Amino acid sequence: AGLAGKIPFDELVNRKVVCITNLKPARMRGIESTAMLLAASDGQEGDDEVVQLLDVPDSVPNGELLSFENMEPCEPDAMLKSKGALKVWDRVKAKLRVNDEGEATYQNDGTVRKIMTSAGPVMVTSLKDCIIG
Repeated sequence: AGLAGKIPFDELVNRKVVCITNLKPARMRGIESTAMLLAASDGQEGDDEVVQLLDVPDSVPNGELLSFENMEPCEPDAMLKSKGALKVWDRVKAKLRVNDEGEATYQNDGTVRKIMTSAGPVMVTSLKDCIIG
């Protein structure tokens, strides 16, 4: 989900967010970006698109590694900087969705796993049954 013009800056200040931090750094608008925020999108195009950041409970410590429901925690891959590694991210991203209860999930081979924090699932404010990007 593209965030430029979709999420007001003041909504980002002092907010807990979900980030992908092992992607190759990139320059965006002249500033080096070292992480990507994850957000849900209703899938509309242009100005009609509704985008919401994924919500993390306030009690979750900054920097906590998220996990998938009913899976053993694992260490993240090293920086994804090759074209092949970035294709892995594209395949994973295609399986991220918000369910009909507003919970962020990873859906693979018919199995749906919630994205979890130490304080419960990652949620979205109001979007349901939509993509995460």
